[in-house]
Amino acid sequence: MKIAYVRQIIKLARMPIVLAVIPIFLVGILFALRSGASFSGVNFLWGFCILFIIEIAASFSNDYYDYEADKHNRQFGFSGGSGVLLEYPELLSFAKWASIIMFVLAILLTGLFIIFASLPFWVIVYIGIAVFFCWFYTAPPLRLVYRGLGEIPHLLAGIMFPGWGYLIMTGTITTDLVIFAIPFGFLGLTVILNFEIPDMEADIHGGKRNLIVMKGRYFSFLTIFLLYLITFLYFFILAIFGLFEDILNPWLITLLAFFPLCISFISIIKKSIQKDVATKYAIRNAIAGFLASFLIMASLLF
Repeated sequence: MKIAYVRQIIKLARMPIVLAVIPIFLVGILFALRSGASFSGVNFLWGFCILFIIEIAASFSNDYYDYEADKHNRQFGFSGGSGVLLEYPELLSFAKWASIIMFVLAILLTGLFIIFASLPFWVIVYIGIAVFFCWFYTAPPLRLVYRGLGEIPHLLAGIMFPGWGYLIMTGTITTDLVIFAIPFGFLGLTVILNFEIPDMEADIHGGKRNLIVMKGRYFSFLTIFLLYLITFLYFFILAIFGLFEDILNPWLITLLAFFPLCISFISIIKKSIQKDVATKYAIRNAIAGFLASFLIMASLLF
């Protein structure tokens, strides 16, 4: 294979976005450890590899099935697709089959993981759900993002990522974990909404039916602000009732959740709907959300 193709395939994987999910995955692991679970390096590496493979496969499949829509797009660091297949259409077949092989590999590795780590059988269903939504996010016949259902997978992913980290350390999912992970679903939803803001015109031409297409940029900014507000209030209520204070500092996490709320409020005040300006605010919102997730992870670590 040509060296140029290797470089483009790495770009096609969109590694910055893949690596951006690591903090909330680690949140689940650290929550498990602080709850009394023992750390298993083997389980960590195995679980991380499965997550890593699924994320890269999702990047490949999404770029493949968004090929026509991305013709109307301009690539940014975090949105608009990788742009690789537009420049190298000969890699279209590779993107499709590589994603299929990697999704199947993730399922097979999960099956082996269940056997060797003595995990419950339903763990394969857990990973199967993740693969299902990653594939059908853009793939026919469901094409969720083209039917107004594209935000649902991101909401679920925000909860399932910490859930997966907790699961590989404890072998189960508890009520405490679900209660703690719910606001990360809201943060996961803000991610895709911020990503959609620069892509509005391309998504319209490409036939997508997401929030930005149906309601416009300002409504998306407003929704992002409300999601950050709900996240902040959720953690605030947990702190008020003293939940989990024996394993973490709920007030510190509440304070960290206030940061992206403040940043997103600026985009509400400015009411900027022009693409270039709106993109700048979307990038700021996305960075603020990532930093909040990273700092929450760090607070659990230290």
